[in-house]
Amino acid sequence: MISRRELPYRFQYTSNCVVDEVATFILYEAGPRLATDTLRRIRSSPSLRVLHVTEEIESQADIVFERFASSRVSYTDCTTKVLADREGIETAFTFDRDLAVLGLARTP
Repeated sequence: MISRRELPYRFQYTSNCVVDEVATFILYEAGPRLATDTLRRIRSSPSLRVLHVTEEIESQADIVFERFASSRVSYTDCTTKVLADREGIETAFTFDRDLAVLGLARTP
């Protein structure tokens, strides 16, 4: 879907926290070359917007985290939920079921 450019929207969004998780995961699992290449691609993508978790977002995410802590939802997912709400984003492209727990629709 994404690779075929069959998206009903112009931009895709992520956060600096998710970029951190992705780069670190790839570094540990596939090595520095692929990790730095992936980071370079993220930064240069004309269709990807990286939203930043500010102190204000963190304070709101703290509340979400406290509410969903018993569901074992990650703090990064809580920041994603706050950013999505602020930006009017209702659907996440993810395999992470925790975002559904937080009320976001998931695709695929």
